Amino acid sequence: SRHIGGDELGVQMDCADAGPRIKRWKSDKTGTRVEDARAMTPSEFDKVWREIQGTGWENLKDCTTGSLGKQDPVYVFDIRDDQNQATFQCQTVRLPFPYDGIANPLDVAAQSGRKQLGDDEPEELKALEKKQKAQQK
Repeated sequence: SRHIGGDELGVQMDCADAGPRIKRWKSDKTGTRVEDARAMTPSEFDKVWREIQGTGWENLKDCTTGSLGKQDPVYVFDIRDDQNQATFQCQTVRLPFPYDGIANPLDVAAQSGRKQLGDDEPEELKALEKKQKAQQK
């Protein structure tokens, strides 16, 4: 939530509906959502899951070591397997250990072999650029 790349950014990895897959999304302040998903190989899924398991996610609670600034992004984690479930969050610019051990492998897997999700140039900036070009003519 509230990230420089959009009002909400997310990554979800699961194997519940269609085998191992990873989905990423981005929503802006107006609620426009752009997303994509791709299949993962079982070994790729297992590699990312092992990294997440290594954080001890089952025992994590809301982060108290983040920057906690009111304008800082809020990272929300909802993790479950066949035996455990945990939901917690961290408000910070940069995730501290061990929370970064969850987000980093997911981000790397979600971006692997992919282009930028959606258009990374805000509409206001495009309009300003268009106006400046028109004034130069």
